[in-house]
Amino acid sequence: MRALFRRALFRLAACLAALVVLAALAPGGPAAAKVDLYRVQNLAVDESAPSAAEAKQAAMAAARLEAFDRVLRRLTLREDHERLPAPDPAVAAAAMRSVQVLEERQSPVRYIARVSVGFHPEPVRTLLQKAGIPFSESVSGPVGVFPVYEWGSLRLLLEDVNPWRAAWALRPAVNEPVPLLLPLADDPAMLTPPMLTADSAADGDSARLLQAAARIGARRALVAHAVYRLVGPRPVLEVALRRFGAGAAAGAIQTLRIEGRPGETVESLCARAAAAAADEIQESWKRANLVAAGTVAETFEATAALRDLADLIAVKEVLAAAGGVQQVQLAELARDRALFRFRFAGGATRLQGVLERHGLALEPAGANAWTLRSLDR
Repeated sequence: MRALFRRALFRLAACLAALVVLAALAPGGPAAAKVDLYRVQNLAVDESAPSAAEAKQAAMAAARLEAFDRVLRRLTLREDHERLPAPDPAVAAAAMRSVQVLEERQSPVRYIARVSVGFHPEPVRTLLQKAGIPFSESVSGPVGVFPVYEWGSLRLLLEDVNPWRAAWALRPAVNEPVPLLLPLADDPAMLTPPMLTADSAADGDSARLLQAAARIGARRALVAHAVYRLVGPRPVLEVALRRFGAGAAAGAIQTLRIEGRPGETVESLCARAAAAAADEIQESWKRANLVAAGTVAETFEATAALRDLADLIAVKEVLAAAGGVQQVQLAELARDRALFRFRFAGGATRLQGVLERHGLALEPAGANAWTLRSLDR
C-alpha cells in the first residue's frame, strides 16, 4: 500500500512539474511580458463626436493608428522613417492583438482615456518586408545607466540633487529594444564595497561599473557623462556615452552636444539631452541588429543541459526575450537536457551575439546541431 501511495505521489508531483513547465513555456508568459516591442503602452486619446459611443470608437481607431506607427518606428532606423508606409486603418485593425483601457472618462460627446495597444508580429514583419525596409526585433539584455553630471569642479552621480540623473529617471521607458536600468538616488546597494563614485564612473572603472550594474539586475553598464558649460549666454550640455561589458568596443565613446535655449532651465536641458542620448542608444542597437528585408528565417535546434526545472525555465526565458527568435518549441525533454526548436532570421553568427547579450552561449555541436550554455556557469 505504501509503495502504491509513493508511486501516486510521484505521478502527482510529475504532473505538477509538467504544468509548471507548460505555464512557463506558454506564449505570453512571464518572460514575454518583460519587453514587448509590439506593444505601445499608456497612449493618451481624446476624441469628440455627436455621441459617446462614436467618440469612443473614434478614439480607439486613433489609438490603433498611432500605436501601429510607433511600432513601425520602434523597429526601424530614423533614416528609414520617411519611407514607412502611411498608417492604414484596416491594416492596423487586422494586426491588432489586444487593447487595454487603463483609465477613461467620457461625456455625452467626448471620450478621454489612456490605453495600451498590442499587435501581432507577423503582419508588421510582412508590411516592412514588402516595403523593403530593414528592421530589428532584437532585444538587448538590461543595461545599467550611470549618469555622471559635471559642472566645473563638481561631479555628481547618485545624489538626489543630480539633475542629470533626475532627467533619466523621468524618461518614459517601456518596451524599448535596450532596457535601461537606473540606480535609485542614494541607493544603499551602491554603497557596498567596491563603491562606485562619480569619479570612478567618469574614469571608466570597468570592474566597479559592472559590479554596480549587476546589483541592479544588468550585465552591462553605460556611463552617460554630461558636462554642463556656459558658451556665451547659452548653456550647453556635452554628453559622452561609454559602454562596458560583453560586446562593448574598448575605448569607444559616442558624443552628443545639446545646446540650451534662451532662458532654458538646467532641468529642461537635461531632459532634452537624456531623451536624445537614449534615442542614440536605441538607434545604435537597432543598426547593429538589422535584418535586411526579404531575409528568410532559418530553423535551429539546440540542446540545453539541465540541472533542474529552473534551468529549463531560464533558457526558455532567454529565448522568449531574444528579439528575432520566433516560434520557440520544446521539442524534447529528458531528465538532464532539453531540445529547443526555433526560427531566426539573420544567420547563426548574429543569433550567437543576440543570445550572448542575454547570458546564453550558442555553440556548434555538429552538422545543423547546437548547444545552449549559460555564461554564468
